[in-house]
Amino acid sequence: MKIAIAGGSIAGLACALTLTCTGHDVHVYERSATPLRGRGGGVVVLRQMLHFLEEHGQRTRAMLAVPTHRRRWIDIDGHVIRDDPELLPFSSWDAVYRSLCSMLSPNAIHYGHHVARVTEDEDGFDIHFDHSSSAVRADVLIVADGTGSWLRSMLFPGSFPSYAGYLAWRGVVSENIFGRNQVADLIENMTLYRSKAELFMTFLIPALDGSLETGTRRFNWLWYRNEPDESSIRMFLTGRDGRRRHASVAPGELSEPSIAYLHRAALERLPRTLSQLVTATNAPFLQAISDALSPSFAKGRVALVGDAACTLRPHTGSGTSKAADDAVSLAQALSTVTTDVVQVLADWAVRRRSAVEPLLLKGPRLAQSFGLGYPSH
Repeated sequence: MKIAIAGGSIAGLACALTLTCTGHDVHVYERSATPLRGRGGGVVVLRQMLHFLEEHGQRTRAMLAVPTHRRRWIDIDGHVIRDDPELLPFSSWDAVYRSLCSMLSPNAIHYGHHVARVTEDEDGFDIHFDHSSSAVRADVLIVADGTGSWLRSMLFPGSFPSYAGYLAWRGVVSENIFGRNQVADLIENMTLYRSKAELFMTFLIPALDGSLETGTRRFNWLWYRNEPDESSIRMFLTGRDGRRRHASVAPGELSEPSIAYLHRAALERLPRTLSQLVTATNAPFLQAISDALSPSFAKGRVALVGDAACTLRPHTGSGTSKAADDAVSLAQALSTVTTDVVQVLADWAVRRRSAVEPLLLKGPRLAQSFGLGYPSH
């Protein structure tokens, strides 16, 4: 079949890879005019994604950060109050993205293509793009355009993300700008600090080019903070260009007032060993934590994957692995040519919803255990 994928991030690329391997003619349409470089921070690469990449010929060890050895909780003075063994393969969003891109034909990814509308008949779709008079014909459409997916809202009117009650301030900063004694306790450890209604964590990830050499790596940090005030949320989500973002502000786009607030809060509320990471970060970014769940993961000849289908809370550390599982399961479902594609996708959607249900429930519970977000009802 000819399969079109709307969205060229990790979930979309993973689906492109598995579906190409099973013989389909697959094309990815990404609205960004250029490859998505430097867009994200650190990610946990769990067993499913590691296996996925290894199955497709990637040397996964080369894309991993030096694993963490300890999970260390510190107090406001920087003293360790809990220290547990930990071994997690922390990588970066860029490393996973780059690995997936390298396994696809360059002709499979079409940049600068934002899906404007879709017209469907009993045999397939005509997919229309902004600033283009020509349409693409496809047998199946895979929606992989993220948490704020407009295609999901088109398929299921009224299906929008809901704000979970807290923000994630994020950043990446090179380890080589600090003296060894300044960051010695942070090297090869996952370091966490918790106070009322906030949680900070940091760990090492590869350099932007994937290097794992000491001095080239980067500290990835996340600072979750409750924020119920609508006027503050509105200010933080307004970028330096004055334009209001829906749910996130990318690196380099935070406004000066937002950065000033972030630095001031870090110096006032964080241990010195952690606040130094925040204030030294050139391009911090921001995400309003949201929940999104599509009423179904398929409708007709359309399948939804990744965050467009459902958004897992980041505390589960399962985003990349879910993307891999979405891709593998969808390719398996479509591996046999059938005249009843609609039924195949409907059956797949039920199975996937059932498979991710435990993670959907786990995320809010973890958040509440840290004092984050709105209470669940």
